[in-house]
Amino acid sequence: MVLGRLKALNLELQDSEYLAFADKFLDDAKEISGEIVLRAAKHGRNASELLGVVLSRHLIRHELGIDRLFGWYFLDDYSEWLGQREEQIADVLALSPELTPEGNLRLAVIVSEAKYIDAASLAAKRKESQKQLRDTVKRITEAVFGNPERFDRTLWLSRLSDLILDGVQVSASAPVRLSEWRRAIRDGRCEIYVRGYSHIFVSGPTDAAVSSDFVAVAGLENSFQEVFDRRHVRQLVLKFFRNEDTTSIREENAGGNSWLCQNFHQPSTILTRHGPEAHVERQTAAGLVPSRDEAAAAPSAEVSPESPSETLHRAEACPSEEGTPRWAYQAINGLLERSTGAGSDSAEDQGWLRETESKMKGALQQFQLQSKLVQSVLTPNSALLKFAGSSNLTVEQVLRKRSEFLTTHGINIISVTPEPGLVSIAVERLHRQLMQIQEVWKRWRPNSAMGNQELLIGVREDNGELLFLSPGIVHAPHTLIAGSTGSGKSVLMQNLILGIVATNAPVYARIVLIDPKQGVDYVSFEGLPHLQSGIIDEQGNALAQLRELVGEMDLRYAKLRSSRCNSLAAYNQKVPERERLPVIWVIHDEFAEWMLVDDYKEEVTSLVSRLGVKARAAGIHLVFAAQRPDANVMPMQLRANLGNRLILRVDSEGTSEIALGEKGAERLLGRGHLLAKLEGCALAYAQVPFFDTGFIDRLVEAIRSSPHADRPSI
Repeated sequence: MVLGRLKALNLELQDSEYLAFADKFLDDAKEISGEIVLRAAKHGRNASELLGVVLSRHLIRHELGIDRLFGWYFLDDYSEWLGQREEQIADVLALSPELTPEGNLRLAVIVSEAKYIDAASLAAKRKESQKQLRDTVKRITEAVFGNPERFDRTLWLSRLSDLILDGVQVSASAPVRLSEWRRAIRDGRCEIYVRGYSHIFVSGPTDAAVSSDFVAVAGLENSFQEVFDRRHVRQLVLKFFRNEDTTSIREENAGGNSWLCQNFHQPSTILTRHGPEAHVERQTAAGLVPSRDEAAAAPSAEVSPESPSETLHRAEACPSEEGTPRWAYQAINGLLERSTGAGSDSAEDQGWLRETESKMKGALQQFQLQSKLVQSVLTPNSALLKFAGSSNLTVEQVLRKRSEFLTTHGINIISVTPEPGLVSIAVERLHRQLMQIQEVWKRWRPNSAMGNQELLIGVREDNGELLFLSPGIVHAPHTLIAGSTGSGKSVLMQNLILGIVATNAPVYARIVLIDPKQGVDYVSFEGLPHLQSGIIDEQGNALAQLRELVGEMDLRYAKLRSSRCNSLAAYNQKVPERERLPVIWVIHDEFAEWMLVDDYKEEVTSLVSRLGVKARAAGIHLVFAAQRPDANVMPMQLRANLGNRLILRVDSEGTSEIALGEKGAERLLGRGHLLAKLEGCALAYAQVPFFDTGFIDRLVEAIRSSPHADRPSI
């Protein structure tokens, strides 16, 4: 099967050369895991997996240096300790220890997820590969560099050190023995850097369009997706056969060499424990702490006085912290420094969480349901209680008893969601925690050097991570926002605008802002250089702008075609700086207001439908908001084009099903409590950060008073 796929590339080799070629692929695959070869012998799709994994390994070897030490590990063999199912994890883990001239021990950790595919499945496989890579890299980076209060950090470092000892071959004459690296990793003294790659190899058909691409993986630092079309794949395969360096092909594809940046950091401080260990964990915004189930036996934890700064595990984007700006304007750093800091959970909050754990377990037992608590998470809006799932505790069983939980036990269940091996129950929090935008932005690491399209929309409820909207890159190009009065819809819209202007100079992003409510919610944004025509609050002006955008879209398509590019990002990389085109964000609040006017509805439906279908490649993104996006105000075809759904509290189950496609949004708590259904991602609960008008005023003034407001202040 491997031989057949190689011949399909039409490499113009002799039969004997093809046979030698196939043997070389098999030999390389065996160095990673014999399981890959056994799979390839049984199934055709696994033969493609083998080719992709081996090519990815070749790229990584030449990136780090073929003379370095390597250990290669097929992650399916380690799915149990990764805590993920085989189909949810990346393919390969590469560990490469290094001794610096100064005598420091360092370890490069590379995670690779590879797909060897046909062009017809490219879009779906790109998303799938990014998700598998994201899940695996996040699990490793959080375990090694995450919150110092993680009690399992020692276990993870021990695993890495054991892998080094088992998988890396070192000659007796090597200057450092692996046992020294092993001890350094276990003790947290070895500097580590983690990188992830999603490698997509498009093998055919012969007439497939040019599809090579290079993008950063959204939501991950120092991780990239490289897509190689058939032409590049043929070149890579031949270089592999000849043991040649592939850097030139990668540089041509990426337009540079981002992989040269390697930011090494020491792991976060390892906690030492005393006394018997707890087996149930409670996670708060600060990290993991023992749960009440074993409070009597819970250990006390001491943090090493040499606690590393937060920047050790959230490094700035490459090439260096001095060279790559987070924000488009330097003054924004000063605005964030003025914030007073986020409030922590009080003793009262912790006491309420323990009480809720006990009440929930008692209620489950009364309903004759299993009540083995595995983890409890205190989020800004809820107590997230995670119980071991079984035939005697399912999502459906809990949902059927939702009313009785409230009326009998005083437990208001917001949501019940399935997780692998778990049933996760969210209970409304007694006192919700207010999240300020300044504190959330301090955790955000955008790269604004060439503009940014990954916008922060909130903080996830399940794990405290930041939730991003990445239109046209990771997620669908267009977005629907819905929410009733008091839900926080305007705050979410303002968050999006703030994210755009803070991370993009006007040369990289323009905003068309339409608001039928006379712009009252956006008056503070007046004067921003990003607003293409100010705040549009009249129907005639709105239609004129939408007509112009359709014309602009067609013009951009002509430019893309003449330059042989398939996206605005590729076009901007190819043309001189003066010819680059900005991303255009069309933000239309209260869309339903004017859709009650027949003339407006008829024309705008046609215009927006055209934009919805074709605008992605032209770099035009639609964000439409309405209180109730039903068919009367938002035709089904138009609603279908808005693939991302950011839904706040709505007035009924019916509205939730219209806006979200399922029930649940009617039980949100309002004031920025959000359900996000982003294309390619699972449903996520999140909280939108708040801000006062003074923050907007200061930010707008900082941008307007910048010496070159239309250019990034790098």
